[in-house]
Amino acid sequence: MNKSANRLFLLIVALFIGASLSLRFLIPDAVLLKLPMAFTMVLSEGIILIPGLVYLRIKNIPLKVLVPFRKMKFSVWLLVIICTYLMYPLIIVLNAISLFFVKSGTGDLQYMITSQNFFLSTLLTAVLPAFAEEFIFRGIMFGSYRRSKMLGAIFLSAFLFGLMHMNFNQFLYAFALGIYFSFLVEATGSILSSMLAHFTVNFTSVVTTYFLLPKLERFMEEWSGGYGLLSRLSIGSLPNGMDGETAVMLLMGIVVWGVIAVAALAGAWGIYVGICHITGRWEYVKGMFRRGNGQRLWSVSLVIAVALCVGMILWNAMW
Repeated sequence: MNKSANRLFLLIVALFIGASLSLRFLIPDAVLLKLPMAFTMVLSEGIILIPGLVYLRIKNIPLKVLVPFRKMKFSVWLLVIICTYLMYPLIIVLNAISLFFVKSGTGDLQYMITSQNFFLSTLLTAVLPAFAEEFIFRGIMFGSYRRSKMLGAIFLSAFLFGLMHMNFNQFLYAFALGIYFSFLVEATGSILSSMLAHFTVNFTSVVTTYFLLPKLERFMEEWSGGYGLLSRLSIGSLPNGMDGETAVMLLMGIVVWGVIAVAALAGAWGIYVGICHITGRWEYVKGMFRRGNGQRLWSVSLVIAVALCVGMILWNAMW
């Protein structure tokens, strides 16, 4: 089953890269500029979702075998949201670390979110990715790998989830979140928990971009005489325009938020244990790493897919 899942991931990567290069080089700029951002976002998520659905159909695998859906108590829904927000300091730290190596992806993210109205942006940026990406990465991919080696399955599915973002700026925190999402699935026995957590992260980005970030940017601009930290960080990374003062401020921010992240992660762990107890899966979670048939997770198709993703990440870093 691992080889089949790896071939599925290779197919998704090939389709994604093919679509990206086609939009960049085969479609005239005049036509490309007229395409609504919604089209691009639906296309990217469709490329992820549809092959997965076809895969289950061809392999005749019941949905519940790889994609566990189970009802969750209201208290579990609430605790998942709280636990997810406690992951935010870690996201901030990892995102800041990436800025020393690559340009920030904040500008592209802001454009994607603000190019349509708030409700459509929520649907396309928060709801659709939470469903499609969790279906593939915590459903089919993780659901296949976990039969072999639980720890390897958690890290590999998270690694592929990070790579699929096709840029280093998002890879670090997407990898961390992928690990967290897999642990949530095991704690609840339901992919609904990871979908909720994924939605929470993306929806918070939508809300922040629409309502908080503009005010914060104006404050920073006024405070620093029209050239604030946020403006300087949007220029790029240390080798591509970040001055020494900005680098020092960024490093200080990493240290401060790093301390906060450690405390927040301790709180998140406590809530995670609480979720396990509420769902009655604490004993299962404690012993889940001892399970598995030891089947190899990697295959030639997966190596090729990873190489393609790394190539696109390097390509995007140069553009």
